[in-house]
Amino acid sequence: MKSSLPGGSPGDVSKLLQNAKQNHKAGRLRAAEGLYRKALELSPNNAEAMHFLGLLQHQQGKGTAAVDLMRRSLALKPDSGEYHSNLGMVLASLGRAEEAIEVLDRAVALNPDHAEAHNNRGGALDRLGRGDEAIAAWKRAVELRPNYAEPHNHLGQKLSAGGKIDEAIAHFETAAKANPRNAEAHNNLGIALRKKGQLAEAGKAFRRATELRPDFAEALSNLGTALNEQGRPDEASGYLQKAADLRPDFVDAHWNLSLSLLARGEFEKGWLEYEWRRHLPADLSLHRSFPQPEWNGGSVDGRTVLVIAEQGLGDTLQFVRYVPLLARRGAKVVLECQPRLRPLLQSVDGLSAIVAHGEPLPRFDTHARLMSLAGIFGTRLGNIPAATPYLRADARRIQQWKSRLPEKSFNIGIAWQGNPTFPGDRSRSIPLRHFAPLAAVPGVRLFSLQKNAGAEQAAALDDQFQLTEFSPALDEGCGAFEDTAAVIMSLDLVITSDTSMAHLAGALGRPVWVGLCFGCDWRFLRNRDDSPWYPTMRLFRQTDTRDYEAVLDRVRGELLRLIAAG
Repeated sequence: MKSSLPGGSPGDVSKLLQNAKQNHKAGRLRAAEGLYRKALELSPNNAEAMHFLGLLQHQQGKGTAAVDLMRRSLALKPDSGEYHSNLGMVLASLGRAEEAIEVLDRAVALNPDHAEAHNNRGGALDRLGRGDEAIAAWKRAVELRPNYAEPHNHLGQKLSAGGKIDEAIAHFETAAKANPRNAEAHNNLGIALRKKGQLAEAGKAFRRATELRPDFAEALSNLGTALNEQGRPDEASGYLQKAADLRPDFVDAHWNLSLSLLARGEFEKGWLEYEWRRHLPADLSLHRSFPQPEWNGGSVDGRTVLVIAEQGLGDTLQFVRYVPLLARRGAKVVLECQPRLRPLLQSVDGLSAIVAHGEPLPRFDTHARLMSLAGIFGTRLGNIPAATPYLRADARRIQQWKSRLPEKSFNIGIAWQGNPTFPGDRSRSIPLRHFAPLAAVPGVRLFSLQKNAGAEQAAALDDQFQLTEFSPALDEGCGAFEDTAAVIMSLDLVITSDTSMAHLAGALGRPVWVGLCFGCDWRFLRNRDDSPWYPTMRLFRQTDTRDYEAVLDRVRGELLRLIAAG
């Protein structure tokens, strides 16, 4: 009897397809492709061979050929929900989301209980910016197949981005259990746990991702970052360096490596890596092109140098100390700074002119970013320009505010809350209630230096301890910190969390005690209670209990000793 198919029997074709799929599933794509093509030689209109060869072509990056083959297979088998689902997935991956939705809608209509179709439809909807519909599609997929890892992973990512961290963690945990060898799921779980502040758990998830994929640069970088935030920069640097080695253009790895190196006091390499901040998304908006060259440390004698302040107010207050160094080299220094800081910074020695961001710039010969000056000047732990004060408060304002302070008490200004939009603010800000024991120290009076966010905490604690508030008059009708600087000059001590207040008091040369979270900012280094940047600063660090109550208890003990010593 003759075969009904040219070149072979239906059984021959079936065996070829079975072998092809086995090789395909095992990742042996070249072998699978040969078998699919052999099946098509024997049976040119075999929809199955055509369709799965198309999927394989998609995996090989041959998108146009994949779509052509898969559409031809659908013409032969128009009622296949699976084929519609796979084609929709390929179209979406090629950026043809509108076409994909049309095909995937047909897939769902043909087979409403096909979990893969709902998952793929969710991906296409998400590409079109239809996030709520995408979430609904992925939820339907996991309803149909509760242990379906891929839609759980997608749901976790969308919910995490929307701030629903607990829900996201649950989906990532399910995805990781459903597919324990999926490194992406473990990495995403770590990202969500880190957002929640569960750094030890996040580290475990990142570590598992790197065990599954040793060359997973993103997971290595995330693990290093989590270790940094746990106050373990020595361990962090190795993972971050490996991530940067695997992907030399990996901005986040280089940036976080810089923070780890600087926290360890390895300034030489740290400043070089710190320059990668220029490629961070938040920094790209600051980029401007000037015809004048950027200063690289050469002679500036008789030349005008534009210094551009960047990042936050505290960063400017800390690094403006380099302006006098430039002036001593013979430069005429023009400082461009945040508008709110302009009045206060006029007191910096060596300035020829100061302008606010957005104002017309005067003529200049070369320019430099403020945060790059430490590297250009070759700053190391042993040569930090730490002479203070390098900022000065207005003498008239000092007298005005001093007259409002009691003369026979030990007057302490406190600040507890940083900028709440800063990603790490939850760990670095200290709830005001922890300052209550300080108010009970005999002879002490507490004064609030807190402005804006966090100031509302005072009203809730009004009946628990005495705190004198200067707000809202403080710094109203003047530049940022003008009144605050005058008050600080009139106080006996400032006690603050890691905010710009710490840098202001340090720059003014006033005694300042800073409460620090366990994985604090790089500029406070590690394992020391003093600051090489500010001679008048003392540091009080959390232990690995991450407890601010214990920090303020130590502060209270030191305060009692200070007052007892007269």
